[in-house]
Amino acid sequence: MLTNDEREAFALAVMEEVRRWPGVELRPHPSAAAPGESDGIEFRLYGRQIGHVHADCSVHLSLTKALKERVVHDQLAQPLEFAPTSGWAMFNAMTVADSAHAIWLLRLNYVRLRRQRLTPLAAAGSALLKQHEAALGDVSPGASRLLQRTQARSRPRPLPSLEL
Repeated sequence: MLTNDEREAFALAVMEEVRRWPGVELRPHPSAAAPGESDGIEFRLYGRQIGHVHADCSVHLSLTKALKERVVHDQLAQPLEFAPTSGWAMFNAMTVADSAHAIWLLRLNYVRLRRQRLTPLAAAGSALLKQHEAALGDVSPGASRLLQRTQARSRPRPLPSLEL
């Protein structure tokens, strides 16, 4: 169990890294238990959630079902208990050093969302995608293969509305 200081250090490490990624927007994550209150920070790209970190340092990500199955199979995350059949996955930090793993999972979803906005030709020539994919390393070759499949569009997806 993380102490208050460790939770703060974990959250700061994750936020400091993810906020540097081009296009990422940070905003308070609404609490499901207390409407109108915040329960952590969420990271968004193109108006879509990359993931969020709760006050208890659990990290939740909305992945494709196939990508979620792969990270769960590789024991890199667990299915979200209250949404087991969805694409939501979670990771529970046990130490401050687990921030590196949380960042890896968030980067995986960041790359997925960026790829969805690009044509195959644009993705192949994107220095930014190459940099982030290299940072993912060889942790999960299966997840890396699935990332390549998420980007199979001849035209990019349209931007979502900015209205709330």
